[in-house]
Amino acid sequence: MMNLDLRAFPLALFFLAILSFASASLNAQSCDCPPLGDRPVETLTDNAGLGTGSRTLTCDTLWLLDGFVYVNDGDSLTVDPGTIIQAKEGQGFGASALITARGGKILADGTADCPIVFTFDGDPVNGSMPYNVNGLWGGLILNGNGILNTMDGDDWAEGIVDDSGANRDVYGGSDNADDSGVLRYVSIRHGGSEMPNPPVNFNNVVNGDETNGLSLNGVGSATIIDNLEVVSTLDDGIQIMGGAVNMTHVAIAFSTEDNLEYDQGWVGNVQYLFSVLDQAEMTGEHGGDYEGDDFEFQDVTLSFLPYTNPLIINQTSFGHAGATGIRWHNGGGGRIQNSIWEHWQQGIDFEDNDPCDAYELFLFGELTIRNNRFWDIGDSTSLDEMVLYEGPVWNGAETIQTHFVDESNLAEDQGVDAEFNALAGVIVDPLNPIPTSAANVPPPYIPLDPFFEQVDYVGAFAPDQENWLAWSYLNELQLFGSTDLPGCTYSFACNFDASANLDDGTCELASCAGCTYPDADNYDPSALLDNGSCTGFSGTNSCPTDIDGDGSTTVSDLLTVLALFGEACN
Repeated sequence: MMNLDLRAFPLALFFLAILSFASASLNAQSCDCPPLGDRPVETLTDNAGLGTGSRTLTCDTLWLLDGFVYVNDGDSLTVDPGTIIQAKEGQGFGASALITARGGKILADGTADCPIVFTFDGDPVNGSMPYNVNGLWGGLILNGNGILNTMDGDDWAEGIVDDSGANRDVYGGSDNADDSGVLRYVSIRHGGSEMPNPPVNFNNVVNGDETNGLSLNGVGSATIIDNLEVVSTLDDGIQIMGGAVNMTHVAIAFSTEDNLEYDQGWVGNVQYLFSVLDQAEMTGEHGGDYEGDDFEFQDVTLSFLPYTNPLIINQTSFGHAGATGIRWHNGGGGRIQNSIWEHWQQGIDFEDNDPCDAYELFLFGELTIRNNRFWDIGDSTSLDEMVLYEGPVWNGAETIQTHFVDESNLAEDQGVDAEFNALAGVIVDPLNPIPTSAANVPPPYIPLDPFFEQVDYVGAFAPDQENWLAWSYLNELQLFGSTDLPGCTYSFACNFDASANLDDGTCELASCAGCTYPDADNYDPSALLDNGSCTGFSGTNSCPTDIDGDGSTTVSDLLTVLALFGEACN
């Protein structure tokens, strides 16, 4: 039997053993999901109107949507973390989309390490797809039982048709606490479709033939939407029609029309919303297109109730020199607060044409603009560029602008980098949405509603803190710059850096090495690693299997022995 003096074990071999173990761990597949190319493909269809049924989609399979696929009333579609759902390419009637009927649920509950991805068939899902690719599938559509302000209390979802005749494309009802499921750590990419010819559905004839990245139609407040991104959509990124759905930590980027559009009596809450349009190709019209009713189509309650007035707090929205931050019109109300708007041609375009339009919602107290920061909006100092009234009321502009000033809205730089550059859909010069010196929020503007976190900064990101979109496709695209944080990543090293994610070769084991055995004459109580220098043992080691001297027998001790297995001892 080999007689090995473990206390004199060479430090270099110890480091080599641990390094091999750490490398194997770092190269392991996350989420226990196989690589995309190793996942067998299973096609999801609507099954002649039966829909998906209640089932679970796991990450060991690549799921392929073929056509309009519904989750029917009473069914729940569970999507495991790390799962990828792709859709056959197509537009209009030929598009593929995943749709929940009223009473159906999608439970897509991912994690930061294992997000769930919805994209098109052929996307390598590795961050290499250019961000300017859009319109390849019909997106994700949730139809709920929430309250609308349409004349009959319901409506048809835009851009889709239910061939089964079961009206699964209809949304709306009487329950603003309705539950359509969970979307958490979900990435929706490259969607949006347009009907080439109007279908027989009257709503789509007069109100739109497009699908979006994510459509939330009459979705209720029991639905959970948190840490969601919608990227590269033909038409709107997220469209919300009525209901009371809430959202937190949401990013919408590179939509060809509007990043966020709402209408039909939505009364939900949003906190932490990041929005950016395509600055390189100057596409996209509005950061937000905020509507409120279908008066122009004669489909609204006689009272116009419920008014559309969501509360959106802590938004950061970047545009380009040909776009408008917010277009408020067609009965749109809402409350924006503690947010940052930068790099727009126009800040807020406030239209007043209908008998119960945005101006009337403002007079009713259903529209407020409070404690926001505008910068690089035209010349950043003109009130007409930050908030412009367009309507027949002779003192409308003065009334709106007085409210704007009185409610602490300012032209003020928050120290963000709101501009990026790209070449053929590849980011070549990133932006940085994290403020270096954001304004403190006075107590009157800190929300008291328990839904909101009571933070004292403006914008979607805390000043000088990490980006909560580190998990996202936007981060893979390096929109926020390089994600590499070099340093020593090995926890056993003397200079271990817990914040580093890229080892830079600086790990050293000398400064904290010494004799770690208390029964040795030259025991060093400050040493973290034993360097084999122990001499003059006055007693017997009470734990001979504790090779590294950390006080217990662990995997590292076993690796030490394995590294020397078969060697002869002197």
